[in-house]
Formats: sequence, C-alpha cells, structure tokens
Amino acid sequence: VAEFFSGIGGMHCALQLLRQLVGGEREFSYRIAGAFDVNNIANSVYERNFPGVRVCTASLDSIGLARVRALAANLWLMSPPCQPFSRLGNRRGLDDARCRPLLRLLKVLASLPDDERPSRLLLENVQGFEASPAAERLLECLNKCGYEYRQLLLSPLQFSVPNSRLRFYLLAWRPGAPEPAAARLLPANCLIDRPPSAATSQPLLPSCCCPVCSGRLQPGQLTHDSHLRCYRPFARPLSDYLSPGADAEPELYLTSRQLEQFFPVLDIRQPRSRATCCFTKGYGKRVEGTGSVLQTRRLAFGKPSHDRVKAGACPPRTHGEVSHADSAAAAIDASCSSLAPDDLSDDDINNGEFVDSAGGSGDAETMQAYAESLGLRYLSAAEVAGLMHFPPGYSFSTSLCLSRRQAYQLLGNSVNVLVIAHLLSYLLLS
Repeated sequence: VAEFFSGIGGMHCALQLLRQLVGGEREFSYRIAGAFDVNNIANSVYERNFPGVRVCTASLDSIGLARVRALAANLWLMSPPCQPFSRLGNRRGLDDARCRPLLRLLKVLASLPDDERPSRLLLENVQGFEASPAAERLLECLNKCGYEYRQLLLSPLQFSVPNSRLRFYLLAWRPGAPEPAAARLLPANCLIDRPPSAATSQPLLPSCCCPVCSGRLQPGQLTHDSHLRCYRPFARPLSDYLSPGADAEPELYLTSRQLEQFFPVLDIRQPRSRATCCFTKGYGKRVEGTGSVLQTRRLAFGKPSHDRVKAGACPPRTHGEVSHADSAAAAIDASCSSLAPDDLSDDDINNGEFVDSAGGSGDAETMQAYAESLGLRYLSAAEVAGLMHFPPGYSFSTSLCLSRRQAYQLLGNSVNVLVIAHLLSYLLLS
C-alpha cells in the first residue's frame, strides 16, 4: 500500500478497521510500502501511532518515477489538499500550487509500465472536486491507463455516525479477476449519493452494525433530501462519543465575548443529538461555520423531538450556585417554547427566528445571561477524533507538543475512518 497525502494516518486506520470488521469471514492482509506527507506535524502523529512506518516528509510535486516503482504498491490511497476545491478556499483549481502533487502523481501513473501500475486506487476530497478541472485530468488519466472507476458523494451520517461530512470519493481498479465488489454493487456512469443497501446484496462487513450493513434501512425508506433525514433515526446519539471528563475542562467553553458576538450563528447540539455539523480545521479558532458546539446545561430546554437549539455559554458553575442567568432563563424559556412545534425537524428551526424571539423578551444583558446558562463548549479533540472513528486512544501526544487547536486542524484535514473502511471493502473484496 502507498499512502499519498497520508496526514495523521486516517487511511491506515481504515485498513486496520477493515481487517477488524472482516474478521474471520475473509482473509485480508496488507503492508504499508510508503507514506508521504509534507506536514511534519501530521507525520509526527502518524509515526506516534504507527511506529513501524517511517513517513516521508517531502512534497510529492517532484516525486520520481523510480521512487514510485520501488514501492511496488498495488493499492494507492490518496487524499490530496482540498483547498483548491473547497467552498471556503479560493477555488483556483489547477492554478493552485497545492494541486501540483496530484498532477505529478497522475503523470507518474501514466508513465509506469502497464504491469507495474497499482491494481486499485482510492481518492478522497471535498464536494466540488468532482466538477473541477483536476477531476477531469484524473478521469482522463484513469481512462488512458485502462481503469474502471466509480464516483461517490457520501457522508458519515449514512453509516450511523452523527456527523455530516459530505465528501467525494473515487474508487478505481484495473479489469481482471477477481473483480471488486464495487463493480457489482455500484452503478457506473453516475455520481453515487448513497452506499449500497444490504437489502439488495449480502453485506461485505457482516460484523458492522451500521444501517448499510445491517439492512435496517430499506430502499423504500431512502430519500434524496440534502440533509439525509432518512438516515438520522439510525445514527448513534452524540453521547456515545463524548468523553466523561471533557465537561470539566474550562478551556473548552465558549467565552462571554464569543457568545455576545456569535450567539445567533452557533450550531448547538445536545448529548441526545443524532447529527453534528462538519468539523473543519478552523474549529476552536473560528466560531462560525467550523463545527457544532455541545450544550452541557439546561438540557431539558426545548421539546424532546428536537436535537438542536441555538445559543451560547460559559464553564459550568458548581452545584447549587445561582446567578442572573437562572432568573433570566425562565422568561426566555417561555417566549421560545412555542418556536419548535413537534411536527418540525431540527433543520426546520430557523436560528434567526429563535434569537429574535428570545431577544424580544428581554434586553441584551438578559439574552447574554441566558446564553451563558446553557454551558456551551467545543468538543474536545478526542471527541472529534471519535466522531471521525479514529480508534480509541489515538494519540496526539508527540515530541512537538501539539496544542488543542493544532489537533483540531489536523483532524479537519483528515478523513472519516469508518466511511473509508466501507469503501475499501467495496474496492478490495470480491
């Protein structure tokens, strides 16, 4: 296996998870021939968790044909930089210098002797890559080299994970026996927006309990709405991913200043929630649009059918302590309780309406006090890593002394391990 743009080792973790989920059902083994990433901080995390692998800290935009031939890898795993294609980036595409390593790898792939090309490839990137000139170059290269391929847009929410992280995936293989399961399970010549259902085929991962493998979600229950509502009842609650001691870490809580500035745009989730927003590399640094925050107090607020409330918070007070926030909360509770009728989903609740109504029942000081009563905090790096299905105990402790924000940044650039494990099963198992 050759891991290009290996990051903190998400693809390697997916291979480990696949081997675990396959269990005794099928024989599955692999060897990492080489891992490459230009980020020395990410490489230190990778090597901490996989001490048997030496990661090459070098840019791939100059990797030579001889170096790739020496790897003799029959599986290429790639997660190239997403900034040239991200909605938050400048979308310069092929003109972005960060696109050069991918283009170089495509050139090397086309130059390899036919019998030395990898038999399988997997690529991950952000939604939007599939419509880019870089994707055109990729498909041109694969067609020229005789590969078959499938393109997918999938989210962890479709695999029972309470997190929305829609990503583009490409699976490619060279024709010949044995044919991968992807050839049978995934339709060609289209962009696939859902994993194959166990109702139409035997699951490749029988020990996996997600709705895809268990068959709990039947084809007739599938919908095409952009929020993937049909998958939410099958997602695990966020509480399954929370660390017992994280509520006691004061540095995770939003400050009063952050609440005052960003209260209207926070995406607030409770432990019972079955969805969270995508966690980006800016989580913990920027407040708006970088990921959900957790409500740790006043959890009875709102009606049980809704798993999202909008507001803000501070570190929890000791038991029995009373403040202005408690007296202010009753009046705001009353004004807000009618905003979320039982027949609406959490996505139907407009945050602006909630804030406007709540704010209308008191002055700015009252609203601020109420926001602080909710005990809002960021998820810890370990909790975010759990949502991305890195194995328990995955370590960010290295000789470089990573900060919490650096850990968020590395996770924001990584992949969802469970999703990749499923895709690898389609690609590697027959």
